[in-house]
Amino acid sequence: MRFERTVIPGVGLCQRFATAHGQWASVISHPTGRRDIVIYHPEDSDTALCTLVLEQSEAQAVAGVLNQAVTVDHLAELERQLPGVTVVRIPVAVDSIGDGKRWRDTALSGRPLSLLAVVRAGRVVPTPGDDYVLLAGDEVVVAGGEAATTTAVDVLAGH
Repeated sequence: MRFERTVIPGVGLCQRFATAHGQWASVISHPTGRRDIVIYHPEDSDTALCTLVLEQSEAQAVAGVLNQAVTVDHLAELERQLPGVTVVRIPVAVDSIGDGKRWRDTALSGRPLSLLAVVRAGRVVPTPGDDYVLLAGDEVVVAGGEAATTTAVDVLAGH
């Protein structure tokens, strides 16, 4: 499972996801620690059916029972300035197709996708190039159309 994060100005952070069965939901994190879990209509992923409000301690308890998920950061401001371009930051999973391979040797080379940067151990490597070897734990920042960036998530996150 992967999450798509978007900052909602004046509200907080929205982390949207779909289940394996296609049901959409999101978690909205408020600066106060409150969390809203929003369940969307199965036929309209923009229409909320219900919202479950959790205080910070309740959210922490629920989080303790959930598995770790892949998180994809959407760089909202950049996407707003470049309509049609999706920019995402993707963690490279252990044993994913990208783990231990040069960018050019992944299934992503040759796709309409730009490798903008790699974050490794907190250090940013800008425009690393096709020979850069990706490792599990790296965070890869790519830009492209929605289909290409979705493929990048699937390949690098090990889906």
